[in-house]
Amino acid sequence: MSQATPEKVIAPKRQRMLDMILTLSGLKEESTIPISRVKDELENLKKELAPLTDAILAFPDSYFEKFLEAVKKSNITAEINDRGILKESISSLEQALSIVESVSLKALNKILTDTLSRMTEIEEHKDVSVDIDMTSTMSTISDLISEIESITDEFEKAAETEAESARSELVTLAESLEETKGKVEKDPDSALDDLQKLGSQTRYGPGLRSIAQVKRGKREGRIDDARFNKLVKENLLTEINRGVILFILSKMGSKTVVQIGELMQTPSQIIQDALVTMIQRGEVEMVGLDGDAPVFSRVLTETQNSTLLMKRIVQQVRGMVKSVEGETADTMNEALGRLQAILERLKILGAYNEALLSDSINKLRETVDSVTEALLTAQTSEDADNLKLLISAGLEAFARFRLKITLEKGPTLVSGTNVYGEKLDPEVYKTMMDTYLDNELERGTILILIRELGALTVHDLAERTNIPSDRILRHLLRMKRDELLTIAGESHGYLLYDVPRTLSESEITMQTTSGLALQLSEAKGELQRILSDLKASDIGKLANALEVFSKARDKLTSVRVQGAVIDESTLSDVEDKIRSAVLLTYRTRAKIPSTRPKVTIEDLLDIDVPSVLDEYRSQMGYAPLLGFGTIEWEQSRCLGCKSCEIACPEHAIELKRRIEIPKLFEISDKALSQLPSNRLLFYKTVQNLATQKPSNEIILEKESPGFGTVEVDLWLCVACRICVRRCPGPEGGALELELKWSLPEVVKHITSTS
Repeated sequence: MSQATPEKVIAPKRQRMLDMILTLSGLKEESTIPISRVKDELENLKKELAPLTDAILAFPDSYFEKFLEAVKKSNITAEINDRGILKESISSLEQALSIVESVSLKALNKILTDTLSRMTEIEEHKDVSVDIDMTSTMSTISDLISEIESITDEFEKAAETEAESARSELVTLAESLEETKGKVEKDPDSALDDLQKLGSQTRYGPGLRSIAQVKRGKREGRIDDARFNKLVKENLLTEINRGVILFILSKMGSKTVVQIGELMQTPSQIIQDALVTMIQRGEVEMVGLDGDAPVFSRVLTETQNSTLLMKRIVQQVRGMVKSVEGETADTMNEALGRLQAILERLKILGAYNEALLSDSINKLRETVDSVTEALLTAQTSEDADNLKLLISAGLEAFARFRLKITLEKGPTLVSGTNVYGEKLDPEVYKTMMDTYLDNELERGTILILIRELGALTVHDLAERTNIPSDRILRHLLRMKRDELLTIAGESHGYLLYDVPRTLSESEITMQTTSGLALQLSEAKGELQRILSDLKASDIGKLANALEVFSKARDKLTSVRVQGAVIDESTLSDVEDKIRSAVLLTYRTRAKIPSTRPKVTIEDLLDIDVPSVLDEYRSQMGYAPLLGFGTIEWEQSRCLGCKSCEIACPEHAIELKRRIEIPKLFEISDKALSQLPSNRLLFYKTVQNLATQKPSNEIILEKESPGFGTVEVDLWLCVACRICVRRCPGPEGGALELELKWSLPEVVKHITSTS
């Protein structure tokens, strides 16, 4: 008797999206109780929450009252030197006070406002003339550099210690991987189970997802034995190699290809191939050189502030060297060399405990700033402020490598020729120099203002500099890309830009608590509003508000003033109450049905999915950010490079060993002209040699780089556009995503079993 074909199971992500759409439309109800009982269920929830929410709503007032006492007693505001932090904290507290009444927050805001006023007065009355002993100051700089070098040594020793402790675990991983490779040919099913265990040990997400998808495909009959064996042998083994590489870079620090190969007992070529794809995925980056060998590190979500600040100090010192002579210049050059070496070491370290560097690097920054100030105030002018800004901007500008090259090479190209025998027109050079100087001086001015006044918006900078807003924005984006600026939040809907700063413990404490005060005030107002008239549609918002309290409480437990946790007993007591309230809310949400009226599929033809997501988030407390679409492939622009297949996080796209020869004869001359010359020549040769247009496809015996047909499994595709962005083909690439928000089409596709 023949077995029935197993029903095709919808991929989990698509099933969630389908459930969301059907639930919102009323076509499906996730209910365990009838609609008539919903009101009673909500009343029961309110009764169960009442004793919990009283304590939850009261805990912020108790905490900030104790925090205010600690601030007054310790006087930590005297240790805040960053006006940007003060402004940001004051802004957060003012917004919080506009939502809820709080005596403690009002008093805390008054303390911060007074601190900012005193700091501003001191700055305004500071003597313009700065006279320093350069010999003594350079000695101080040298001592501070030695301190930073010593701390960096400790960081590197700690990294080596961690690497040693991870070495035994790596040996076990490498041995297990080698054993698994031996099983792949004989028993791919068993090998796949072993690979899954290795993936769990390395915690490499893409590898685990790939293994799960292959297992599901084999189980559902979508992947035959030959394809299964090939996937295990090639794709999944490569994924595990990537996982082990990331384990090494995370636990043992930055390494070269050869070093990684030795640790994994794997040929360097395999390591190099894996690293290329990991760079494309944004998991790994090159951070330096060991001799001539590139050094690779895992990509951090954010560069450490101390590293960015050291980069700024290096640029500043490089500019200062040009303003001094004699022994001072020699000493400063020596300091510059040491600072550059520290910067490279910090880049290779990647992540480290920057709190240990905070004091030394801030003192170094202040000392270097004082030297710059002395160099600037040595000048005389009727308008000292404008001159100071101009010279400061000049120092910033001349520290730029781009401008340095233009100044050094430009005159040579005007008087002589380049390697191609070309000579630069003097007028063109003059125009270039004017543009460069204007741009770099404007950027230097922006940097000085932000450094002196704290985080500023485009609007603020345009008012202070009289530079048009569009040019300000272009400069800011360029400096952000060059890591000279960071995003420091928002002000009235505008982004705040700031220079990298290493914050002191007091500054971090104030920034954290003021930000949490705003979040808790917003959540408190929302919670009180919802509980006053609880409706089924507000369950998701209720869960979100309670989650804010939970996350804020967790963060407050890490805040310390003079080494002590504030109001520790209250934070401990309220933890279980918040957790219980969240669980009760989600449990009730699971019981009640959708309250939307039932509609037909036709009524949902033009529904906007982003608005669906918003509504789903309010009802369910979360929203899966998934999409639907059709990937269109244009053969005439495809280079057959497999970039799309390698980059796809869902393994939904593949370059098949099939050439659609008839379509080669339909490619227009215009499309051919956009291709690389070797590919253009190949297509032209095929077209010219053929005596008649072929009608059959060619099936390749094995993979041939540069040739094939791209196919997309729409069961797995979630319309993330990664394949579209990664395609290097001409005219925007060979792939195009057509979003399909028409619900009838979506529902028909994802529920189809054919």
